[in-house]
Amino acid sequence: MSITVRPYRDEDEAEWLRVHAVIMSISHAWNYCIQERPDYAGYESTRLVAVDGERIVGLTDVQYENEVGELCFQKDSRGGYVLEFGRLPEYGGQEIGKLLMDATIEDAKRLGFGRLEYWSQDRRAQRYYRRLGLKEISRHYRFRFKPPKDVEERMMKDCVGVEYLYGACVPEEWPLVKEKYEIVTKHPLEPHLCVGFDVRF
Repeated sequence: MSITVRPYRDEDEAEWLRVHAVIMSISHAWNYCIQERPDYAGYESTRLVAVDGERIVGLTDVQYENEVGELCFQKDSRGGYVLEFGRLPEYGGQEIGKLLMDATIEDAKRLGFGRLEYWSQDRRAQRYYRRLGLKEISRHYRFRFKPPKDVEERMMKDCVGVEYLYGACVPEEWPLVKEKYEIVTKHPLEPHLCVGFDVRF
């Protein structure tokens, strides 16, 4: 059966969450697990699913900026930030990602937008975006680190314990950050290089 792309429907929620969880389990693209479908209240959005018959096999979500620079790295115009993008592992080689991306671009145009940003910590996703010819716009490390003693003590005065802090830095500062702070390196909290890509149309 051929793969098609259609808008997400409210009745898709349980299946969408299941597919999202499967994709998340094999990717480093996400920092957290979700139990509820994001609705992007107060923002325009594109929410699409790739289906094999009635079965959801891929998904993508875009949240569009209300103000320039609110969500996206590029600041020249309002853009769309791609928050969800992936497909089930058993559906590799069927160009589902390209189908979803093309459909997303068409919907973004319909809404009056001319660019999207795809960001990922996952190396396979980064290679995929490069194969498609997407332009890299920036990169940074995302990492967790043990709080410095003075921060830990200050927080404890307010009855707040801190297990670790979550931070980001540009690659050229990464060696200095590693020298200064105790970085958490064990899975699933290990550092990742996050790379952003730009799509214009």
